[in-house]
Amino acid sequence: MSALTSSIPTFDHDELIQSHPVATLLIDKGGVVLFVNAAAEQLCNISRSVMVGRIVYDLISMDRSYRRRMIDQSASALFAHRAEIAVGGRKAILVDMQLVPYGQSGHRILALVPSQSDAELMGGVIGRSGRAAGAAASMLAHEIKNPLAGIKGAAQLLARKTDAGGERFTSLICAEVDRITNLIDQMEHFSRGQPIACSAINLYQPIHQAMEAIRARRISGVRFTEDFDPSLPPVHGNHDAMVQILLNLVTNACEALGGRSNGIVRLATAYRHGLSIDNGDGRGRIALPIEVSVSDNGPGVPADIRGDLFDPFVTTKREGRGLGLALVAKLARDMGGTAQHVRDGEWTRFRVHLPVAADIGSKGQGR
Repeated sequence: MSALTSSIPTFDHDELIQSHPVATLLIDKGGVVLFVNAAAEQLCNISRSVMVGRIVYDLISMDRSYRRRMIDQSASALFAHRAEIAVGGRKAILVDMQLVPYGQSGHRILALVPSQSDAELMGGVIGRSGRAAGAAASMLAHEIKNPLAGIKGAAQLLARKTDAGGERFTSLICAEVDRITNLIDQMEHFSRGQPIACSAINLYQPIHQAMEAIRARRISGVRFTEDFDPSLPPVHGNHDAMVQILLNLVTNACEALGGRSNGIVRLATAYRHGLSIDNGDGRGRIALPIEVSVSDNGPGVPADIRGDLFDPFVTTKREGRGLGLALVAKLARDMGGTAQHVRDGEWTRFRVHLPVAADIGSKGQGR
């Protein structure tokens, strides 16, 4: 028995938790979080650096009876089916909760498995609100764009017959018509339900194109920094969709800085182990190791809307339309990935996770 035991490799807590595909936290006897894995970061919408060292029920809202069990060393293992919790500022979700002892020092492992419908939402799938917005967009595009063209044409004809004072108003009419038309175009883009064509792409080509477009705008007071992993494999994605995602995220980051003199927008790529989702398409869980992040050192997103950022028509901008991040989430989902927002210390981070092209191809799902 001793020889068999000695042949078993040993792992530290971090390795064990990071390799687990389920949202998993290691907590001590007082309920303090010691380690979390990537799946727990995704579920809670909070970075690991923020979670470690805090009481678990300060991060995850749960019933009082569950809170007591988190710090009750005399209690046996906890198994709760469809327990209601709230994480990361989101609305309450239902999970299967398991709390089991680990080691001899009073540590416990807490595993949280969302119900299937909630798991789909955590994976970036647009739910009923997204489908409703898409239907509304199609209807508005059909009913509004044709009359708008007529209004703009009449204003242009009227401008030829008016003096300079009247021309100012006709120009305003044309500008407002163009603004509304652009809004309808964005809503049409969001409402398209057909899948986008994906293939193996070099991630740095759309990154380069998007950053060239951003730099051409000569945004003052913003310094761009890059932290790229040069060894990333080709990803399963769409070039144009990635350009659109990056344009939206980088533009939002620049606007969030509000012209401050020390504004920084950081674009980074990395290979992350442990994150995967099940899109419900029969392929099972797909690993999403490729991460593209856009971060800024601005004031961050108000806490009351963080859980709804990717919903249509949710925005903090006075003139905003609330479709940019909804489109980011949709395009990420169409490529088999997911989008995530995290407030990490003084940084606001938007992260897009995508599958490796070879992983999709090996399952016979390449498009």
